[in-house]
Amino acid sequence: MITSVTELFLASVVITSMLYYFFSLFCTMHFFRQRPPGGDYLPPVTVLKPLNGLENGIYENLLSHLNQDYPSFQMIFGVHHDDDPVIPTVKRLMGEFPEKKIELVVSKEVVGPNMKVCNLNNMYFRAENDVIVINDSDTRVGPDYLRRIVSELEDPAVGASTCVYKVKNSSGLGAALGAFFVNCDFLPSALVAYALGMSFGFGVTIAIKRRALEEIDAFHSLADYIAEDYQMGQRLISAGYKLRVSNYVVLTEMQKCRFWDQVWHLLRWVSTIRVCRPKGYFFRIFTMGVPFSILLLIVSNFSGFAVTVFFLHLFARYFTSVTINMKYLEETGDRSLLLFLPLFDLVIFVVWCCGLFMNKVTWGGHTFCLHEGGSVTRK
Repeated sequence: MITSVTELFLASVVITSMLYYFFSLFCTMHFFRQRPPGGDYLPPVTVLKPLNGLENGIYENLLSHLNQDYPSFQMIFGVHHDDDPVIPTVKRLMGEFPEKKIELVVSKEVVGPNMKVCNLNNMYFRAENDVIVINDSDTRVGPDYLRRIVSELEDPAVGASTCVYKVKNSSGLGAALGAFFVNCDFLPSALVAYALGMSFGFGVTIAIKRRALEEIDAFHSLADYIAEDYQMGQRLISAGYKLRVSNYVVLTEMQKCRFWDQVWHLLRWVSTIRVCRPKGYFFRIFTMGVPFSILLLIVSNFSGFAVTVFFLHLFARYFTSVTINMKYLEETGDRSLLLFLPLFDLVIFVVWCCGLFMNKVTWGGHTFCLHEGGSVTRK
């Protein structure tokens, strides 16, 4: 039984985290059971695709965006330098699809420290249509992608739609850690927030009406922010528009990396989340049960109650994570990596703690200072 205030606190956090796991599973189930929109709203679309160098699977990623079952769309690729190694891949696709409207914009113009936003700003001047779709270079989609996300904009009150995303399970601890964080931690937490009435933009896909984009002066005003997708969503909502989250799930390609490189990547990620949503960041501690269940074992000298709570927590974490990953995300890769789930939880907890104190991040080879609200300055 509980014999001290410390044990009571630790047990409360562990039980709270278990309740959160099951609530996140419920939110995920509800989200994916929603029927997709009919797909009858099919206005001409311009897709802006910012690129920067070669990545794993880049040809297949870009090809998937060109093989769309959609009546009319313009594809614009953008790079900053004319010697970017991805250019031959773009030109290859332009040769393979001469019947499609594909453009390549090469521009060094900079409007702020966020180079992705600068790239988008440079491409936007060539956009011909009133619906703009922005997505990242590491995304891979099916032929119904544009139909699904654009149809969400049929409601006049909706200014933009966005998508959650999953990472294909990969071999190696570094890639597995990244996949685990996205599929079993980030995605469920995003769906919990959405179920509670909070909406965020996700950079893997934002489909936005041109009038809404220009009303919030998106690219110029967001070039000073590191999380431009989050900022775009919040400014749309502040401007009176609705932001719809489609239940189409985009697949992202995890780049091969060493374990510690992935840890540094996650540290940059969580530090960005902290400056954008400090309250939400703080309360995430109550969803991290693994370190507290271990501490409860130690503090209670491995009492029967603590051991029971530890294994109940472990069951809840495995059951909800495996169900979300395999049933709803349909990821059936190397299942042996799930054995590392408690280790990954501990790593993410340490990363979360370090993120409380990180005020500088390295991104794209540059170091940036983080400021309250998510703005950055280059060091």
